[in-house]
This record gives sequence, structure tokens and C-alpha cells, in this order.
Amino acid sequence: MLPRPFFRSSAWDAIPALCGIGIVALILWTFLNFHSLSWWFLGPAFVAIAWSYCWNMQCISHNFIHNPYFKNNWLNWAFSVLESLALGVPHVLYHHYHMNHHFGDNDRKGPDGTTKDWSSIYRHGNGDEPEAFWKYCLVSFFRVELGPVVRVAARHHQLPQLAFETLALVGFWLTMLIVDWRYLAFYYLPSYYLGWVLSYAEGYLEHYGAMPGNDYANSVSSYNWLYNVLWFNNGYHQEHHWDPKMHWTRMRQLHEQIKPQLLANHTRTLRGPHITALVEDWLNGSKPPFPNDGEVQAAA
Repeated sequence: MLPRPFFRSSAWDAIPALCGIGIVALILWTFLNFHSLSWWFLGPAFVAIAWSYCWNMQCISHNFIHNPYFKNNWLNWAFSVLESLALGVPHVLYHHYHMNHHFGDNDRKGPDGTTKDWSSIYRHGNGDEPEAFWKYCLVSFFRVELGPVVRVAARHHQLPQLAFETLALVGFWLTMLIVDWRYLAFYYLPSYYLGWVLSYAEGYLEHYGAMPGNDYANSVSSYNWLYNVLWFNNGYHQEHHWDPKMHWTRMRQLHEQIKPQLLANHTRTLRGPHITALVEDWLNGSKPPFPNDGEVQAAA
């Protein structure tokens, strides 16, 4: 690995950074060789690209948002542009959209009838109930409120960065359209939408059955070893919401630090990854509780 001073927090960040580069390389490889590659390759590659959106947003981009990988700000800026191509949205917008998620912590509706968290599973639900899983997954991409996110970027003086990332992404898409519109229409866009659906599914299940308003139980954790190796410790999701700036390599230590509070507050935990939470509940013959506001006060 490169010497630690190259990275802001840890040399281990070389791994997610290289994975981000690999995702864009895979998209470009399938684009440039779409008509020469066998469907025996293109089929698995389609699945990998679709899955990469979820993996990227939950791991690579996610960790980069909270702890930029590089010491050099220009490198962080360049990686943000790369991530714009990998995610199909200007990364600076996704950055602030995600930070708003931590501002609201998947809250329930307040007196104004809405949530602080733009992505809360309760935002479009009936009353105090979470929105239906499939509706949330399939529709959320189309109802993202861009105006508030752009205004936040403007407050942070990031409109030039937003403009550059937008131009880079539009240029990326126009190149696909001009060179091979069939790739864009029948391969890229379906994998793109499916990937965002998967990401919304994972985001939903990271909070489904948790206790909004309780700092030790507003999220769902999984301590499955393989999941956390492959997902850069994203399974420690309650721990992450308790301390979003804690580096992903230190999640186990944070877990041990607040373990008594997690046990006292009955933090929801899974045996497997978040994405299979509904299957796990079905196999266990159970449904997570949804406590009322009076039941979510954190125990010390």
C-alpha cells in the first residue's frame, strides 16, 4: 500500500478507493466492448454493475462522504467526480442528501406533517407507519427533492463543483448515446435503475423495525463477519449512526464501547446482511415492533 500520509485517515482506504475505480472501469469495459463481448460475460457483468450501485452507496461513497480518503483536497475532488460517473448523479448532491439522512436519523413525521430526513422510510408512510417496502424501493428514485439539496450545496459554496460533476456526467451519457444508444437504453439504464432500487432496499432495511428518536436504537445492525468484510463494516449501522465520523476500520471498537447501551435499548440486530432482513424475519416467524414515540427514549 502507499504510505499513510497519502491518505487522510488510514491506508486501508486504498481498498474502497480502488473499488470505486474498478466500478467505473467495468462500466467502460462493457460500453466499449458491448457488441464483441459474449452474453456469458455481459449477463454477470450486468448483475455486477447493478449491484455496484448499492455496494458503492452503502460502502465506497458512504465512507468517502464521512471521511474523505485522501490528504490532498484535489484528489478528493477528483474522486468525487469519478464517483459521479459510478453512481450516475453528481456526487456532491449525494453527499448532502446522505448528510441530511444523519440530520434526521430516519425520523417520524413531526408537527409539520413531514420528516427532517428526506429519505426517511416514514416520510411517505400512512400516519406513523413506515412506507410499504416495495413502494419505497421502486418510487424513491423518482421523487428525490433536488431543490433543497442544491440549496445546501450552494450554502457550502459548492456550485462550481456541482456544475463540473454535472457536465462530466452529462458528457458521459451523451457519449453513450452517440456511440452506442443500444448500450445506453438496454444495458446501462436498466442496470442503473435496478442498482438504485437495491440501494433504497438496503437503506430501508437498515432502519426497518428500529426506534426513531432513540440514539442507541434508531438503526439496525448486523455483526455477520463475512458481510462486514465485504461491506466495509456497514453492518455496524447503529454504531455508525451514533458516531458518523468514526472510521470504518474502527467500528468493532466503537461497538464494544457502546455495547451496554445497545443492549439496554434493545437495538435491533440481524444474523445476516441487511438486504435479507425480511427473509430473516419470515424465517423467524416474527415482525419487528414499531414503538410509539413514548417508547423510544434512550436508556443510559
